[in-house]
Amino acid sequence: MTPRPQESQTQYPYTRWNFVIIVLEVSFFITGLAFLDPIAVLPVLIQKLNGSEVMVGAMGTIQRAGWIIPQLIGASFVLHRARKKPFVVIPCLISRIPFIGLALAFWFTPPGSHLQALLFLLIGVYALFFFADGLCGVPWHDIVARTIPPNLRGRFFGAANIVAGIFAVGAGAIVRNVLADPSLPFPQNYARLFILLCVCMILSMLFLMFIKEPPGKALAEPQPFRRIVRSIPGTLRRYPLLRRVIIAQNLLGFGSLAIPFYAVYGHSRLGLPESMGGVFIWASVAGSTSASVMWAYLNDHKGPLTVLRGTAAAALLPPIAAIAIPLLLPRFAPSADLDYAFCAVFFLNGVAMSGGWMGITNYVFEIAPGDIRPLFLGLAATLSAPVILMPVIGGLLLSFIAYQTLFAISLAGGVIGIFYIYTLGAPTRRPPTQPTTRPPDAAADAAPHTASGPGSVPPASPPARPTLA
Repeated sequence: MTPRPQESQTQYPYTRWNFVIIVLEVSFFITGLAFLDPIAVLPVLIQKLNGSEVMVGAMGTIQRAGWIIPQLIGASFVLHRARKKPFVVIPCLISRIPFIGLALAFWFTPPGSHLQALLFLLIGVYALFFFADGLCGVPWHDIVARTIPPNLRGRFFGAANIVAGIFAVGAGAIVRNVLADPSLPFPQNYARLFILLCVCMILSMLFLMFIKEPPGKALAEPQPFRRIVRSIPGTLRRYPLLRRVIIAQNLLGFGSLAIPFYAVYGHSRLGLPESMGGVFIWASVAGSTSASVMWAYLNDHKGPLTVLRGTAAAALLPPIAAIAIPLLLPRFAPSADLDYAFCAVFFLNGVAMSGGWMGITNYVFEIAPGDIRPLFLGLAATLSAPVILMPVIGGLLLSFIAYQTLFAISLAGGVIGIFYIYTLGAPTRRPPTQPTTRPPDAAADAAPHTASGPGSVPPASPPARPTLA
């Protein structure tokens, strides 16, 4: 994959600096979250706080809702601003400070008491973190798109996953040792994990401050959230690849039906010890890190569509493994250790997750005109909102069906998604929209009130070259 003529290095300043700084920023962020891993650690913690399986699913929904829903709001803040870094830094500060309070609450609570209060505090801090972090998702990704050329983006995301993976190996070891330490009663053991989470988040914030933001294109006037919402139907008609990748995201979201329940299933049904949470983190990191090299190569040489297709196929493997390993291991390898064999589920999930972020993000980068890239990023995130219901639906279904049945339903949904994603077209880089003073066509129903001047969100009619008319 060679750089396009209009994407010369002069258009991507600070590439070397930001490549290193952002990779470190992401790595400490991901490592911090490993201490409260939403797949291997958090579900078991919720159960120890007397939370139900529906609550486990609800936490997955909170995480996805917090990341998805605010992004279109974030886009409305930055579409008309050439500098977007302040809209990354401020929400990040707001989202990370409450973890200090959470760590103190768990540390000073006597063992076995106030479990309900700790559960609600955990939910509140968790929700605030992801909703505030979701606000900065659009400007953060826009800065990445403006400083990392397309032919390096696979290596960038791959490097971020690999370095984060190396750090998270240490986090997994710490999680395993802390949760297995009999001298640390509950909830003080989890308080120690939260303290380490705070340290990593502080380091992530420091590197975030060092990011150099390059000059960026912006629309000429503010874009109120209401105007953006009214422009959605027309924008999706005008940009069919955006519409189709959003549909693909929602179909592939069936896989998240089962993801929060792999650790719970292992702990409550297979009898795996709680300390296996750290080993599960290792397995997930190993899958993510090893696959990142492959995904990065495919992205930079074959394009993000190849990564998306590979990820869709990889997403079928975790539910297959979760069903097959407990059934087949006693029959074909009775002497094998189920504790460690079940780690294959988390390894395969790490493979799929690392490719998903890279593929979707780079696909949207490729199809988005530069000055409305935040709009594309916001729409791609917010319109995948149906996915946020999957963990809650999974928790409700577990009131009536077995874990294996839930995993089979997740697998069936993934099969439907993979067939659709193979119909996606390869992304074609769109030229930046050209502001015009011509008022929008009164017949265009995409944005009935898209302002009477330059810089409006694009209307529905699809001219050969995008304009804001």
